[in-house]
Amino acid sequence: MKRTLGLFRPCLASALLISVLGCSSGDMGSVTGTVHLDGKPLEGALVTFYPEIDGKDPMSGGGASMGRTDAEGNYELTYNRDEMGAQVGKHLVYIETLQESGGGDYGAGRGEEVPKRYNSQSELHVEVKPGRNTIDFLDLTSDGEKNRARRTGGY
Repeated sequence: MKRTLGLFRPCLASALLISVLGCSSGDMGSVTGTVHLDGKPLEGALVTFYPEIDGKDPMSGGGASMGRTDAEGNYELTYNRDEMGAQVGKHLVYIETLQESGGGDYGAGRGEEVPKRYNSQSELHVEVKPGRNTIDFLDLTSDGEKNRARRTGGY
């Protein structure tokens, strides 16, 4: 019996290690970049990368990475509280400016400045590679249209 327990412990430890690693975020790449709309830096935009996995709807699973643009339009993605970057692989990208007003009423702050083709009907697809990634969105245009819809309450 002692001999069996002696073999069991290393196997149990290995199984636990594999299960913990299997629950991690996987391979990550750091992601920074710049967002311009109509040739100007887009300040305060939320940039979200949704992993595209095996043809599934990117919005259906977890694993999204987000970052907010500064006054110069620069962003850096955060995966979760403890990890910067995004999962390695292909992503659907949303860029939106809808803001929450002080009272928790999402969308009551200002209308969406970014056309739907860059967010709710996004045409933006990128690939994150291991290591450092600089992914810029410098050619976004509004074509004279702005999505002025305001959201109130939840989605």
